[in-house]
Parts: sequence; C-alpha cells; structure tokens
Amino acid sequence: MLRIRKLLDLIIKGAIVIDGSGSEGTVLDVGIEGDQIVAMAPNIDAESAEIIDATGLVLSPGFIDVHSHDDFHVLIEPEVRHNIFQGITTVIVGNCGFGAAGSDAGKIQMKAINEPSADLPDWAGYAGYLEEVDKTSPVLNVAVLIGHHTARRQAMGGIENRPPTDVELAAMLASVTEGMEAGAVGMSTGLVYEPGRYASTEEVVALSKIVGQHGGLYVSHMRDEGSGLLDSVRETLHIGEASGTAVEISHHKSVGKANWGLVTRSLEMIEEAVAQGRDVTADQYPYTARSTMLFALVQNGTFNDSEGGAMGKSEPSEVLLCSVPGYSNLEGRTLQSFVEEFDLPGEEAANKLLMDYSGDILVAAFGMDEGDVRMVMAHSSTMIGTDGLDRGSKPHPRAWGTYPRVLGKYVREEGVISLENAIYKMTHMPAAKFGIANRGLVKQGYFADLVLFDPDTVIDRATYENSRVGPTGMPHVIVNGAFAVRDGKHSGSRSGRALRRDQN
Repeated sequence: MLRIRKLLDLIIKGAIVIDGSGSEGTVLDVGIEGDQIVAMAPNIDAESAEIIDATGLVLSPGFIDVHSHDDFHVLIEPEVRHNIFQGITTVIVGNCGFGAAGSDAGKIQMKAINEPSADLPDWAGYAGYLEEVDKTSPVLNVAVLIGHHTARRQAMGGIENRPPTDVELAAMLASVTEGMEAGAVGMSTGLVYEPGRYASTEEVVALSKIVGQHGGLYVSHMRDEGSGLLDSVRETLHIGEASGTAVEISHHKSVGKANWGLVTRSLEMIEEAVAQGRDVTADQYPYTARSTMLFALVQNGTFNDSEGGAMGKSEPSEVLLCSVPGYSNLEGRTLQSFVEEFDLPGEEAANKLLMDYSGDILVAAFGMDEGDVRMVMAHSSTMIGTDGLDRGSKPHPRAWGTYPRVLGKYVREEGVISLENAIYKMTHMPAAKFGIANRGLVKQGYFADLVLFDPDTVIDRATYENSRVGPTGMPHVIVNGAFAVRDGKHSGSRSGRALRRDQN
C-alpha cells in the first residue's frame, strides 16, 4: 500500500494499466495531481478530490494521432469531438505537405482543402500558429509539422511547375528554419499533390537538411502509392539518408488491385534500412478506402489508366463524395451515379463536378486490399494515424473511428496484433518518434493524458453511410489531468496545449 498524505485531484482505482511500453497490463491505482501522474501502486491510500472505480477497464496513455489534418479544426471548433471521443489526446498537424502554419499562401491552400467556408484567426509563422493554439486552448494537444507545400507556394508565388530560383530556395530554407526554431517536430511532403509533385528530390533534400540539423524528422506522402510504390520508398529513404533525418512514411499502403501485395517488398525495404541503423517508420489507418481530393484523383490518372497512376486505380463505383462545399445534397453519392446522370466516362464526370459545383470536393476512394492492411499493421515499423478530415456531411469514417476500430476489430476480433502492441503503436512509439516529451506512457512524472476503455466492448460505430458517430466502450478521456470525456460525454473542458519539439 502506498500512503500519500497530501490531497490528490484524482485516483483511478483498480484499472488494468497498459502503460504504452509494450509490456503486459497490471492492475494498479493511478494518482493524479494537477496535470501529472504522481503515483502508481497496487493500492494508493490517500485523500482525493475524486476517485473513479476502473475495475475491468484498461487505462492507457492518450492516443497520439501522427497523421492529422485538423490544423484549422483545432482553432475553429476547439472541442474537436471526432478526435477526443476516440481517445486522441495529441494530434500532429501539417501532414502531406499541407499546413495551416507558416505563410499566407499555405493558409489559402490548406483552407481550400480543410475548411473552405471558415473564418480564421490571424497569425504569423509557425511560432504564431503555436501561440494561437495556446490562446485557443483546444480540447487536445497539438504539435506541428512544416508543410513543404506551404514553404514552396509562398516562396514561388503559387503553384509553379519549375525548380525554384536560388532566391526562392533561400526563402524556402528560411521558412523551414523558422518552423524548426519555433518547435516544429519535422517537415512533411505531399509529392503526389501540387505543388509538391513539381519538386525535385534534391530540393526536398536541401530543406530536410535544415530539419535534420534541428533534430526533426522527414514525413512523406510519397510520389506514388500505386505501381511506383517501391521507387517512391527508395526516394524517401534516400532523402532521409542524404539529409540526415529520421523518416516517417505516411499512410503506408499499395493502391489499385494490380498493385496489391507490393507492401510485402516495401516493408522489407524498411527492414533493410533499419538493419543499417537508420530510423525509419510508417503510419497507417485501418481501412481499405483512402480519402483525398477529387481533383487529385483526376490529376493522377485514377480513372483513365488501366492500372491507375500514382494514386492507383479506383472505379467510379468505388468513389464516394464526402464533402461538396455548397452542395451537401450531393454528399454520399458515388461518382458512378454521376457517370450515369451525365452520361460521361469517369474522368469526364469528375471534371464536370469540379467545374460545375466545386473544385474542393473531398472523396473516399476504395482500392486497397484488406490483407495488405493487416500486413502493414502487424509490422514493427507501423504506427496508427487517422489521416482524417471531419468535413462535409459524409466524412471518411476514419475521422471518428480509427483507434476504436483497431482496438475492437483488429485486436479483439481478429487478433492481428496484441492489445499491448496496439497501444504501443498509438502512444509511446509516436511520442518517441516525434519528440513529444513526457507523454505516451502511463508513468509517474508524465503528463496525465489518459484513456479508459473496456477491452471487451470498445469498437468504432462510424460507417461510410453514417460517419459522424463516436465509438462505444470508451467512457473516459483525460487531457493534462482534466476530463475531456466523462462517462461517454464531452465535458466541455479544453485543457490542450501547443507542444514544441522535445519540450514539455
């Protein structure tokens, strides 16, 4: 019995503590004072303002979403319900090269993709964005990646299909430097999207060297996730090696039926790099449909190539409209329905939608193999991320269901990975990778970012037809010592913070 004389704020009694390290769970009491875990023991004997009986529940660290696009959402809807209900207590924003921070040009581009109609506060640079997060105090913690698109678009005056001049490259280097000095955890690219697709490998290496000098990492939505997947992995590994940065491969997958199984070799390539002493990991969402912009599918030949282009092949019947700004009545329909309505082939029907309705249509597109999903998930390199956008009336269900889906479907029902390994991939592994200090473990002295869930019942409920639905079996979520979700209901608490690389 651990005796503590001072009054604690909260004692969680009798939980199965799975601490995030990968170790087996142990039944413990956990004491919280302020924003920190101050005691862990089989029985804590102390006065406390509140005591929760957690018998039969798992207590784990709060989940860290390594691939979030909620750059704007955390500012304009700081309750961030789709994240907090599924146990996410920290998000890494600025992925796929797109970032809200850094520049006015980046804001314009990210606004179109993320929140087209929203009014935004004003800020300057990455330091300003992180200060705005602190001022807003969203429900969860926020760390930021520098967006390559953000730097390129600002320096070059827009989307330009050319190399930067020396002056423009210097401006991009200055932007990356500012971001890293402000506390960004790394830099992301989206080399399949404009303007990143126009950048040379050498351009990315030059920028990544700045990132490496500051101890950050290189995160990439690669140039090709279809037939060119392996070449894209080679480029990504080369960038990391040439720049001296750790590497994170975003949403590792192989898209298009003709390319299923390529992840077997891409995982081997990661293993070979790790065996050489290099720091290489990946992330994944647990679904066979991706979500992206309709114009990107068109640009990458998804509908007019026998095998698909850099984004693989999807049939019009496999593409669902998630968000059509100004035309919510179109959301939830397949592209195939417009092929029939317009009497046009897939690409032409897509272009008509983009021209006549909105250039910012967000879609969910099937094209991945369930066996590949399981293989990537089970691999030692893989962390979990949502890649979610809660936009439109029919967002991809991953925005609301990623983490409980892993815990319910892939852990409990199918046994793809163990519960301890799943929690490690969601907590300590990303905290260590992204330089998130004193989080990602249930450990004395660490911040009290915690999730309580029922391992026998936790499951996602979000579907493609009804996607804005939270999970079951996850009654409590705590951020910096405060209840964000209590008894399955949003508490209204907003105790999140801006997190800076390797700082508390």
